[in-house]
Amino acid sequence: MKVSRRRGVVRLKLEPVESALLVGLLDDLAEALEELSPDDPVRRRLYPDGHRDDATIAGEFRDLTESSLHEERTLRLGQCRAEVELGVAPLELGEDEVRRWLQVTNDLRLAIGTRLGVTEESIVIDPDSPDAQAWAIYHWLSALQDALVDSVMG
Repeated sequence: MKVSRRRGVVRLKLEPVESALLVGLLDDLAEALEELSPDDPVRRRLYPDGHRDDATIAGEFRDLTESSLHEERTLRLGQCRAEVELGVAPLELGEDEVRRWLQVTNDLRLAIGTRLGVTEESIVIDPDSPDAQAWAIYHWLSALQDALVDSVMG
C-alpha cells in the first residue's frame, strides 16, 4: 500500500492482494450489517446508544436514526468496494472520497476490533493465536487509516 498527496488529490495504490483482501472485508461487513442481531456487540459498537442513562430515550433515538445511519454506511461500503473493484491504480481521491474511506476503514476496524476484544493493552500479535490473521488485518487497516490521515494532514 502506498498513499501520497499531490495538488489536493490523495492517491491510494493497493497491491492486488490488498485489493482482494479489502473487497472481501467490505463484502463481509456489508453482509454482517444486514444480519446483526440487536444485541450483537459489533452492532452496538457501530450504532451506539444515543443515551446511556435512559433505555427508553436510547431506544427512541435508535428508532429515529439507525435506519438512515445504516443506509449511509451501506452506501459508503458499496462506493469504496466499487472503487477498489475497478482496479484503477492508483485510486485518486478528493476530500469527500478520503473522508468516506476514513469512515469505512474506521467501521472495518471497529467491527474486527470488537470481535477481537481489542484494548490498548492487546495490540501485540501472538503468531500462535487462532486470531493472528484477524489481528494482522486489523493492524493493516490501522496502517491504511493512518496513511490516509497523514496524507490529509500534510
